[in-house]
Amino acid sequence: MVKYKKYPNGLNLIVCEGGAISCSFSIMIGTGSINETDKQNGISHYIEHMNFKGNKTYTSYDISDIMESNGANFNAYTSLETTCFYAQTIVDSLEKTFSVMAESTFNSIYPDDEAEKEKGVIIEEINMSEDSPDDVCYDLIMKAYYGEDGYGRTILGSKENVSSFDKKAVFDYLKDFYVAENTVISFAGNVTLERADYLVQKYVLPIINQGKKVKTPKHNTNCLRQNLVKIKDIEQAHIALAFETYPYGDINRVKNEVAVGVLGGGMSSRLFRKVREEMGLAYSVYSFASRYKTAGSVSVYAGVNLSEYKSAFQAILDVINELKRNGVTQSEVEKVKTQLKASTVYSQERPLGLSQFYASHYLKTGTIYDFNERIKQIESVSLDDVNKEFEKFNSLDISTAVVGKNVEKLN
Repeated sequence: MVKYKKYPNGLNLIVCEGGAISCSFSIMIGTGSINETDKQNGISHYIEHMNFKGNKTYTSYDISDIMESNGANFNAYTSLETTCFYAQTIVDSLEKTFSVMAESTFNSIYPDDEAEKEKGVIIEEINMSEDSPDDVCYDLIMKAYYGEDGYGRTILGSKENVSSFDKKAVFDYLKDFYVAENTVISFAGNVTLERADYLVQKYVLPIINQGKKVKTPKHNTNCLRQNLVKIKDIEQAHIALAFETYPYGDINRVKNEVAVGVLGGGMSSRLFRKVREEMGLAYSVYSFASRYKTAGSVSVYAGVNLSEYKSAFQAILDVINELKRNGVTQSEVEKVKTQLKASTVYSQERPLGLSQFYASHYLKTGTIYDFNERIKQIESVSLDDVNKEFEKFNSLDISTAVVGKNVEKLN
């Protein structure tokens, strides 16, 4: 059973009661790289790291020692729109684990010695990302689609930015975004609303900022139709293309999800069968949707033989155009609908993922996720709905990206 409480200061609490012996929780802030300026790019991720490096009660060592001594699996992540601190723990350790995480999230002191060390760690994370061609390709297609700012920015930021962050920049950012009305705390598993409410009132309400969230700047949400190249001395070529689609909260989203699944959602998808199995052009090829509060895109990615990247790109377009001309089959639609229903059901059985998902959904839509409504939406998708989605896939209205040695623009 899902229960919700909103506090007078705007803080949101969601509790998914039952379904597990353990308990998980997420403290999710509605901010990420989408809220950063050019000079701030990377600061959301930097703060995520630094929140574990000491606060008014615990040192960095205390935090890890207490969490691990209490058997907790804990971590954090930053995305374009959210920053999340989370843990999975046994019920006996819930209060201690939650108290440490709350203190780390809202009461960190950002000590100078830890800051300099962590900047080095993040710079190595940037280096590692640069050494991962598929990550580079993903960042490049986002930049090609959205441009230089907003959704086109990287989450990690630049080495120069990371090196420049100081306490004033951090506390200014916290004041703008780490506030009650921009925060969702979500519990799932072996916990009740009453227990969660007690923990929030004891450990969060006394220390969370009460100010108003700064409004997210308006950024480009449309496909810019750019064709970008990044030269890297690697053995494969990595290619991607992106179409426009619905944002996260759009009622038509589920129709597009089915279409994306038919196109490249698995080993029986059209792309996998044609580009990999029949033509042998790629080891990895798939489609996926990136959906945000005010924007959305459908991308196709492939890692291909360097000498065949243009042929692979054309093969991908041929598959899309074939689907536009001749449509999909009823069996393909039913298969993907079953896959979507299955993944929806499975998600209800993983408390940690559930706590993150409910928090993220609320921040994107301002509503509580409804499992039964989601199933109904999937079941309602028809063959005609999916074919109409493919009619919107215009191969002349795309952005492209290619990463590799001696590669050229794709379009």
